[in-house]
Amino acid sequence: MKILVLATALIASVAVAPVEAASKKKHKRVAAVQQPTTMAQDPYMVRDGDGEILGRDPDPFIRLMIRKEGRIRDQSGR
Repeated sequence: MKILVLATALIASVAVAPVEAASKKKHKRVAAVQQPTTMAQDPYMVRDGDGEILGRDPDPFIRLMIRKEGRIRDQSGR
């Protein structure tokens, strides 16, 4: 009889523990508020000397090419 009571208590505690732990872990996760990115803060933005936007790309090589094309465009008068 004692073994039956102990086994029932053990099974009940094992069954309740995950439910109890899950209810304790529920925290409200607040989404991070994304700050609006200003043009000066955007590291991928490519501008010419006058501040005109030439393009935007995360690849540094592509940004270099955009800068070079911008200089060529300025010199050719287009």
